[in-house]
Amino acid sequence: MTDTLPPGPRLPGMVQALATLAAPVAVFPRVARKYGVPFTLRLAPERRPIVAVSDPAHVREVFAGSPSVFHAGKGNELLRPILGDHSLLLQDGDEHARARRLLAPAFGRREIAGYRTLVEEVTAQQLDTWPRSGRVRAHVLLNQLTLEVILRVVFGVTDSARLDRIRPVVARAVDAGPVVMIGLGIPALHRVWPWSRELRDLEVLADFLRGEIAAARRDPALAVRRDLLALLVRASAEDAQGLTDAELHHQLVTLVAAGHETTATAMAWSMLELARHPAIQDRCVAEIAEGGELPYLEAVLKESLRLHPVVPMVMRELQEDTTLGGRTYPRGVTISPSIVLAHRDPAAYPSPREFDPGRFLGEVPSPTTWLPFGGGARRCIGASFALMEGEVILRQVLERYRLDPVGSGREWPRARNVTLYPWRRARLELSPR
Repeated sequence: MTDTLPPGPRLPGMVQALATLAAPVAVFPRVARKYGVPFTLRLAPERRPIVAVSDPAHVREVFAGSPSVFHAGKGNELLRPILGDHSLLLQDGDEHARARRLLAPAFGRREIAGYRTLVEEVTAQQLDTWPRSGRVRAHVLLNQLTLEVILRVVFGVTDSARLDRIRPVVARAVDAGPVVMIGLGIPALHRVWPWSRELRDLEVLADFLRGEIAAARRDPALAVRRDLLALLVRASAEDAQGLTDAELHHQLVTLVAAGHETTATAMAWSMLELARHPAIQDRCVAEIAEGGELPYLEAVLKESLRLHPVVPMVMRELQEDTTLGGRTYPRGVTISPSIVLAHRDPAAYPSPREFDPGRFLGEVPSPTTWLPFGGGARRCIGASFALMEGEVILRQVLERYRLDPVGSGREWPRARNVTLYPWRRARLELSPR
């Protein structure tokens, strides 16, 4: 065993940070080819070492490791200015376990089944506003759709005036690119555009959330409400360690920000692939027409998440010296299971660059080779909701539209906050069925 870090690029930390955030799909495979895996990146502003791993055994060790040793919150530090100190994505240890325990009932199987009807209703209403035919940027339309879903699911809001005020603010707040994300951690930039606008939008969103929380706490009908905010407020009232208003605020920002952007992006990639593969699209349409379960459509969604992961990597900062894969890493190093590299491993996925939903029928890939939602104690709490929402949206889209590509239909992944969306916003040709 050795306590030295694996080799990696020697570029300045800021250059490595911007490249890693802006183009991880290019950076990770290129660095892996040059240095092998694991490799070390050193990112600004503190040039903290990040060791990328992708071997399934190493990924398993990370996900199975003690949450007291493998801290995810510090690995997500870049998100703190947007999500807040009490975000589930930034918490660790006992604080994270407590918050997850309080949030988990809102994402149980019964609750998700109850949300399905609302997701179906909102999806149908939104699709009624789409063009009947012609060229569209599907990612733009899907962002509007999933934002409407998450606002209705989280807040139960049906008052159009309240929604009209907050929609553009949320859309802008989560549209931060790598430069804005890094700059938010530099106070000297806070008075300069675009960081000043980002901070104003976050304050408007905070005011909205504070008002919704206060209204929910005094709502005489709280006991019969099914929205996520009501469930969390009730859980807080019934638990001696319930969430404070500040904690609720930060968890709601996380749910709103992560809950619509990631799903919209996953759906955009799925629609691009369906447009590029008409035989696969036709098989989905036939399955939908038969009624019942939709295993192939679900496989399409999962294969899209494999080929186009919305989030490219997982971060865990070590709280003590730790041995992983026969190598000892010192406290303070961040271990990063690379979703990009894991999903493109030819040992797990023959012809990994091909779109093949059949990989997810029958014997499916393991949680250490398919990890779009992370894993272990930190697996995305909304994963089941996201898959349900994705299935509902794809089904209704394919019931209404034939999807055809614009040009080759290929689009490069572009960074927005910590997600990767289609560069041209998923250009498609729609035609009615």
